[in-house]
Amino acid sequence: MSRWGLTYKGVEIVTPEEWNTLIDALEELDSRAPLGIKGGLETFTGDGTTSTFQISHNLGSTPTVALVGKGASGLPDIDYWEVDSTYIYVTFKSAPSSGLEVKIWWLALKL
Repeated sequence: MSRWGLTYKGVEIVTPEEWNTLIDALEELDSRAPLGIKGGLETFTGDGTTSTFQISHNLGSTPTVALVGKGASGLPDIDYWEVDSTYIYVTFKSAPSSGLEVKIWWLALKL
């Protein structure tokens, strides 16, 4: 099975022009596909003083796009997030309360 979920369906004779059109279309699809995509739900425990949490994205280089959101109710609002080649740093407007379960969903794409 190919990267695009294509399976073998039998023999079909195509002309060189048809073959080139097919290859061009597949190359166009490849150029639009993300090189890497990771995501998940991370859980931390608030301590009442820490407002920035780091999530390892494991893409091997800085993501082109990173999205985060609160994965539980009762959390302070997220102020901003930053990314580097290893982590997504999520900063809340205030530190989550001590003992509070801090859940953050995240998605990172390398285009």
